[in-house]
Amino acid sequence: MKTIEEQVLELLTRYYDLKDELLDYTDEFHDSMLYDIQGYREEVYEDAIGEDELATLKKQVKAFELILKGYKGIKYIYG
Repeated sequence: MKTIEEQVLELLTRYYDLKDELLDYTDEFHDSMLYDIQGYREEVYEDAIGEDELATLKKQVKAFELILKGYKGIKYIYG
């Protein structure tokens, strides 16, 4: 079983990729996502990350996956 730190680092990799993928559609979230990622990394390296942060990060990554899916689903006909 993976440690909390390993799980967080995997999620942060996905979060970072989502940040870049969203740039194809908007830059609205970019800076806040980057700061959030940096904050999580600091917590991991200071051994201050726990189950609560892991659960929050999972929800955050899922939310941005849904936002990206929404952007990808936009198909303008007359726009």
